[in-house]
Amino acid sequence: MEKKAYVYILRCADQTLYTGYTTDLKRRLAEHQAGSRKCKYTMARSRRPVEVAGAWSIELPRGNALKVEAFIKTLPKKKKLMLVENANQLSTCYAEKKEHLIQCKPVERSELNQISDSIS
Repeated sequence: MEKKAYVYILRCADQTLYTGYTTDLKRRLAEHQAGSRKCKYTMARSRRPVEVAGAWSIELPRGNALKVEAFIKTLPKKKKLMLVENANQLSTCYAEKKEHLIQCKPVERSELNQISDSIS
């Protein structure tokens, strides 16, 4: 089984956005929903429940996913929401700012819904 890295944006109950990185999207979302101590930002009850606004599969090595996560975290909320609506634009947006391309493949909405449903 091929190991993947993911970068994701969560929409919290208080309408804030959280960006993170993981190798197991289902496990990580379950941790956020449960308010796990591993998830300091979403641990607060006011931020839960969370929903996955967008997620991308990132080419390995995992350092690529960490670079993309750091890049997204620097963006204003409006730009993050634009990426969620236009998920295919992440690779281009990253390349314009960082001058090299990392392949960022959007995770299909149906797959995200399936993950969310399986932990509800």
